[in-house]
Amino acid sequence: MQREEKTKRLLYQLMLAQLLDDGYASGAGLISELTLIPANKIEGIKDRLWDIVKLGLKTEEEMVNSNNNKQIVSSDLLDSNVNHHDSSNPQSSNHSNSSMESSKTIGIDFDGDLNQMVPRPVFNTKFITTHKGACRVAKFSPDGKYVATGSADFSIKVLDAEKMKSYNQNKAEHGEDFAPSKPVIRTFYDHAQAVNDLDFHPSANVLVSCSRDNTIKFYDYVQNAVKRGFGHIQDSHNVRTLNFHPSGDYLIVGTEQPTIRLYDVETSQGFTNDRPQDNHLGPINQIRYCADATMYASCSKDGSIKLWDGVSNKSILTIPNAHMSREVTSVQFSKNQKYILSGGKDATIRIWDVKMGRQLRSIVTSKEPWKNRLQVTFNWNEDFIFSSDESTNSVSIWNTRTGEIVHKLIGHTSIVSWIASSPTENALMTCSIDQRARFWFDEK
Repeated sequence: MQREEKTKRLLYQLMLAQLLDDGYASGAGLISELTLIPANKIEGIKDRLWDIVKLGLKTEEEMVNSNNNKQIVSSDLLDSNVNHHDSSNPQSSNHSNSSMESSKTIGIDFDGDLNQMVPRPVFNTKFITTHKGACRVAKFSPDGKYVATGSADFSIKVLDAEKMKSYNQNKAEHGEDFAPSKPVIRTFYDHAQAVNDLDFHPSANVLVSCSRDNTIKFYDYVQNAVKRGFGHIQDSHNVRTLNFHPSGDYLIVGTEQPTIRLYDVETSQGFTNDRPQDNHLGPINQIRYCADATMYASCSKDGSIKLWDGVSNKSILTIPNAHMSREVTSVQFSKNQKYILSGGKDATIRIWDVKMGRQLRSIVTSKEPWKNRLQVTFNWNEDFIFSSDESTNSVSIWNTRTGEIVHKLIGHTSIVSWIASSPTENALMTCSIDQRARFWFDEK
């Protein structure tokens, strides 16, 4: 009996250590209070419980496999905590073939997987690139191999993600653009004012940008010694946001004017909705297609989120006052197209049900409204949500399922203006008014 009590006490100590390590201090405090084990004296057993669980599940699986390869539920639990992806298809929803894997879709599903255990990521800055003005926007290519950054200095940089991962940023954090591995592969100068948004073509080696100079520019990012775009579209207003149709044949565009544009990439011909009552009432902050282009979502300074039919371009749903009548600054579909993730100047992250337009979850990031944009995005498999924090110039990481904060990424010296997440792995690029873009990679 005495040995059993010692074993249970060890179990509680391991639980405390794991909860503290994963950032669940309130949960650890409750267990400490119930078991009378001081939480502040848990040392030297970091991640031991996690290691024991993985070892136990592996042993259990080996025992079952030796008995006619019978499948058990616990192996699925382990699968859900191992990141696998097909690098040749970033839209793929299946894990790679493995004896321990299922064909489960990567991405959040509030109908069934809220109890899924998710290990906390460990992000480190691997590379920093510096512009001559505020870094305003970043975007990864669909295969995750490249990331582009745009700046208030009118320039655009294209960086190689693999080279950034292999680079170790020095403590002085200067001279990074001249690293021997040369992660910056292209720099373009073709706009006359600040760059607002970027996107990569779904299949061709083409990058597109938009700017306050009322233009949209196209670039071949693999051609050497080219500093300017090979084509452009002239708009009548400040072009604030854009997104390629998944076919690559069209661009959906939002400007300072409330009417959304659809441009034919080949002919530059523009189309607008023929129903003025569908339009926003203010400038459009962000616009994004869902994966199969059957819908796209837009958000505006008018405080609303709108859902549009991807074929007819007619409004099919409006969420007025989505963020307490404050400006909605970012919008994004989940991979399964069932949810919309949004951020607003009410300092709140919200997740919406697409069919009903009903809020499913809200995460309050601050007691006070933001003065600047609240940028939010899912990580590659939607286990986490990244958001900007203007009070600390940092990036907050939230558990999508529980809404609890997991970690903060510290490094920028001014407001974080943009967060871009890789579509294929736990990597992100953060942009800041401090003129820098930081590439972070999960090394756990």
